[in-house]
Amino acid sequence: MKQITFIFILLMIVSPNLRAQDVKVITGATLIDGTGRAPVKDSVIVIEGARIRQAGAKSEVGVPKEAAVIDARGKFVTPGLADMHNHLRDGFSQGRQALTNARRLLAFGVTTVFFPNANLQLLATLKQEAAPDNSAYPHIFGAGPIVTVKGGSLSGELRSPNTAEEARAVVKEMKIANVEAIKLGYDDNTWATKEPAPVLKEEVVSALITEAHQQGLKVLVHAPMLEQAKVVLRAGADGLMHGIIDKPVDDEFISLMKKNRACYVSTLAMFEAVADITDWVKREGTYDEKGIVPKAVIQALSGAAGAERFNSLFTNTAFTKTHLPTLRANLKKVDGAGILIVTGTDTGFFGVFTGMATHLELILHQEAGLKTADIIKAATINAARMIGREKESGTIEEGKIADLLILDANPLDDIRNIKRIHRVIKSGTVFDPVELLKR
Repeated sequence: MKQITFIFILLMIVSPNLRAQDVKVITGATLIDGTGRAPVKDSVIVIEGARIRQAGAKSEVGVPKEAAVIDARGKFVTPGLADMHNHLRDGFSQGRQALTNARRLLAFGVTTVFFPNANLQLLATLKQEAAPDNSAYPHIFGAGPIVTVKGGSLSGELRSPNTAEEARAVVKEMKIANVEAIKLGYDDNTWATKEPAPVLKEEVVSALITEAHQQGLKVLVHAPMLEQAKVVLRAGADGLMHGIIDKPVDDEFISLMKKNRACYVSTLAMFEAVADITDWVKREGTYDEKGIVPKAVIQALSGAAGAERFNSLFTNTAFTKTHLPTLRANLKKVDGAGILIVTGTDTGFFGVFTGMATHLELILHQEAGLKTADIIKAATINAARMIGREKESGTIEEGKIADLLILDANPLDDIRNIKRIHRVIKSGTVFDPVELLKR
């Protein structure tokens, strides 16, 4: 009995310290919660473990006595960013170094990543490494190897069903592997090259999407050409992993997107790289104030030899460049139609660099004419909706995962202020972006 009493007393003494480590409060900041509501000045955000306990005005939210207080007076708090088309490559080296790139993304305020076209074992490993609340990596979700035709425009590890039965077998394989979605490739690539590539048979596309829906999986499609996008949307596709570049989107496209409740992942950064690799890489180099990408890489990719090599692979870059206004106008029209816009970069593509591209994607949205508040939603709550996690993340609200950014300047004044990151909080764990980059 004495032993039990001693243990009880010991727990009573120790537990306040345990709670103190587990409860954090951010005070004094202007709260931009990601819902579209008006910012809250002099806010209080209570984080318990990995979750948000309360968030709101100082007059409405009390500061628990046992909490560790983060004084954020004069600063701004937003939800963590998402990059929903990121291959966890750095855009210039041969090696993948996926975890290094994931940590770098966290330093840029990216707390959620969708990794399309992933080796299934690699994806499982990355998820395992990123899962702990205190891991220095974003939350990682993804699709397995892309499903597309043999000899098509897309390379890497593929699944290439030739019949409806084979398509259904691919879906079952992906389901067992616990992916969040299936990525389908349906692109003849004529927006980037002069030689058309083959595409999957429509009956195979239809069978794959039908089976995926029966298995509770979404199908997200690489289809940046209007007519090809409409083929997969008629078959029930749940989203497009690139914007439409070749033609203005029409009423049928808008209707199909709404009918399917489909998302539209922009990847403006990738198209900018294809259109003019020299200008794009120089722009990233200017943005890279910390010198993360070696100057030799910037010079190599932006120089004449690098551009010549790039254009030998992508032989129709002139078409891409002349159609960038169409791409931007389509984004604005789709956004105005109320379709779910989601930010993604296709980072890992030639010259699309980790972190820089994610921030520049938001700036490109601004240049396309989107409202700043809507850009923030595209990079936060809309991304959560894309993978069915809007009840768990994407806004700063009671009960949600505590993925936050503390910024030194107001992103609603200018989205470029998103780079002014003071601290990144992922699942309640506070990270200094400078220290993340040092690792």
